[in-house]
Amino acid sequence: MSRANTNFILAYVFLVALPVVGLIGVLKSGRKLTAPISVDGLWQLQADPVRLAALPCGKTLAQNPNTALVISQSGKNFTVSLSNDPKSTSSGVLEGNTLKALLVPSVAWSAGCGDSRELSLVATVDPKADPRSLAGLLSVNHCPACASVEFHAVRQTPQLKKGSH
Repeated sequence: MSRANTNFILAYVFLVALPVVGLIGVLKSGRKLTAPISVDGLWQLQADPVRLAALPCGKTLAQNPNTALVISQSGKNFTVSLSNDPKSTSSGVLEGNTLKALLVPSVAWSAGCGDSRELSLVATVDPKADPRSLAGLLSVNHCPACASVEFHAVRQTPQLKKGSH
């Protein structure tokens, strides 16, 4: 065999055969992957305003009955913010059907919160509900005397724009 043929065969193996074998391996291992449940969107928050107002950091939330969570998701990670005052943005992680996030209130909201100023949000997603719903607890971190507040949230269906399909 000539040197040109040997070089061609080696180049073919390295540039075609190995990438194809690698692609087959990636596709086989990817069959086991499943996408996380979708929590992206606007969630109308429902909680007992009396219990919410009893929490440090909860008074401002209790004053606004139309508080909604805005969740923006990328894989298992998400950011969550309140759609209206009080302003707060934070991030969290989705593990199975469980959401875990820390809400760090803005300075205007944090009156009475103390130094830590963190609300812990832990919720379970009901993927079979239509519209999808969350049930969970809001609690103040580093405050053992503070009771947790149960909440429920329902995902709002986005309004279609005129002319969209």
